[in-house]
Amino acid sequence: MSSSTKLVGAAKKKDAERMLQKRPVLVLFYMIGCPHCQENEKAWKEAKQKAGKQVSVVEIDADATPDSANVSGFPTMKYIDGSGKETTTTGAKESGDAILSELQVKSSGGRRRRTNRRRSHRLSRKLRHRTLRNYIAFRK
Repeated sequence: MSSSTKLVGAAKKKDAERMLQKRPVLVLFYMIGCPHCQENEKAWKEAKQKAGKQVSVVEIDADATPDSANVSGFPTMKYIDGSGKETTTTGAKESGDAILSELQVKSSGGRRRRTNRRRSHRLSRKLRHRTLRNYIAFRK
């Protein structure tokens, strides 16, 4: 579980209500022993990773689910944006992308893209240096 994920147990119903007040938040309501929840676990981990640090991620057990959440089945995933607009989806999903697209969450893209740019810049500098060195050696 990542450091930004909050796991709320059965005895912490008040904590669950408090965590739902943070914005934006991506929430998973699950039930221990539910086969659909277990099937959804891999896709949920992928969705958490792709959502990035811009979104708080909360996982709430069925016993800690507040009545105000209006959860009818498990697993239920909700995204509450900064303005308080809720988007809900129920049932196991195939991938993290399917969860994020259904909940209309924009993924952060992560650090990988910037790292690749730096690497390509570094490689192009080496190539320019090599080309210049070969040119100078050829002219002598």
